[in-house]
Amino acid sequence: MGSFAKLAKRCVETEAPVMVKIQELLRGVTGVMSLAQGIVYWQPPETALNKVKEIVWEPATSKYGADDGLPELREALLEKLRRENKLTKSSVMVTAGANQAFVNLVLTLCDAGDSVVMFAPYYFNSFMSFQMTGVTDILVGASNPKTLHPDIGNMTTIYLI
Repeated sequence: MGSFAKLAKRCVETEAPVMVKIQELLRGVTGVMSLAQGIVYWQPPETALNKVKEIVWEPATSKYGADDGLPELREALLEKLRRENKLTKSSVMVTAGANQAFVNLVLTLCDAGDSVVMFAPYYFNSFMSFQMTGVTDILVGASNPKTLHPDIGNMTTIYLI
């Protein structure tokens, strides 16, 4: 068992993030521009910075919020959907980013032992979300390199737990 004896099976079987491998490849390389998410080169607007100064002293600011977002923001979005879009049976989740949203979606829709189909290219964390949830068969289908539309005829199984 080695050093993995106390780790959950789903963690041991989850591949290392591709980004770690890419970072190792790029270490010391010059002239490369990062297109990773969340890395910006500009300051937030002055109004946003001033608002941060104002709310940083509120006790709730330093605590974790609800995983599905601030209740007042979610209610405002639901009201907008009812009023402007005539959607009366909607649910809204406001996350810190697409990765958190995707993980919550996987946890909502998938059970251990389920099978899923995803299409390349995909974000490595999406694949890992399925692995950690216990999805046993991840079928990855190719995409047309020019349009990125799914190519059902060239699907291959790349991972079977």
